[in-house]
Amino acid sequence: MTDEQFKDFFEPYAGNVEGFYEAAYWKLSDALIQELFRRHLSVEPGAHILDAGGGTGRWGLWCADALGAEVTVADKSSRMLAEAKENIARAGAVDKVHLVECDLEDAPQLREEQFDGVISTYGVLSFLSDPAAAFSTLYRVMRPGAHALLMSHSLSNAVHSKINRDGAGTDELRTLMRDRIVKWAPHVPPLRVYDSAELRTLGSEAGFEVQGVYGVTSLAMPGADDFGYPYTNISDISRTLGNEDYFRTVLELELQASERPEWADRGVNLMVHVRRPL
Repeated sequence: MTDEQFKDFFEPYAGNVEGFYEAAYWKLSDALIQELFRRHLSVEPGAHILDAGGGTGRWGLWCADALGAEVTVADKSSRMLAEAKENIARAGAVDKVHLVECDLEDAPQLREEQFDGVISTYGVLSFLSDPAAAFSTLYRVMRPGAHALLMSHSLSNAVHSKINRDGAGTDELRTLMRDRIVKWAPHVPPLRVYDSAELRTLGSEAGFEVQGVYGVTSLAMPGADDFGYPYTNISDISRTLGNEDYFRTVLELELQASERPEWADRGVNLMVHVRRPL
C-alpha cells in the first residue's frame, strides 16, 4: 500500500470508524479479543502497553480501564490520532493514554525495551508494506519476557468471501492465493492477508517465541450487512447475537476454538501471540 492510498483511506475512515463496531457481530469479536488479551497479555496494573496502529484510541482506552495499564497509542495517520486525542480527553484519560505518530516499519520515536506488552487489533498487519520490518520494530521496543498479540486479516476468510459472497473470477482467486493481497472494495486499498504459518514465520524470524495463533472469529462469520456502516440493515448473525444468552454461548464456543490450533485458519482475522525471550 502506498502512502497516498493509506492517507486517502484513513482520512474519511477516521470520522466514522467508531460506529462500525455497533453491529452485534463486531461486539462478539470485541468480546473475544478482550478475553484473549486478559488471558495472554500477562501484564500487571501499571504496565506500559503499546497499541500498535491504535487509531482512534478505542483499544488503548480499554487497556487503561480494564487492565489498569499506561498505554501509548502509535499510529501513522494524523487524522486517526486527532480523533484519538478527542476520545481520550472525553474519557478523562489524558494521564493514562499517550499518542505517538510514527510508522511501525521504522519508529525511532519508540524507545528500546520500552513496553511490557503490545497489542494490535483488527488487521493492522494487513496495512503494512513491510511486515518483517514492523515485527523487528516491535521486538526492539518490547522488554524481555513481554508478550504481543497482533491481528491480521486471514487468507482463508478472504478466499471464502471472494468465492461465496463476491463471486470472484478465476484470475482474481488465483492471484489472491499467489500474492496474498486482497482488494475488498474500490475505496479500500489492497491489503495483505496471512495464514497462521506465515504469521508464525514472521514472528520467529524477528526473534520471538511464537506462543500461538488464534482465529477471531473462527465459528461465527459476519454477514454482508456487517460491513455496511452506517447500518441500514441488520445481518442475520447480528440479529441472532442480539439475544444475550445466544451471544454468551457463541462467545464461550469461540474461546474454546481459540485454544485449538486447527481452528485458527478459519478465522475472519488471525491473532498471532509472540513473546520476546528473556
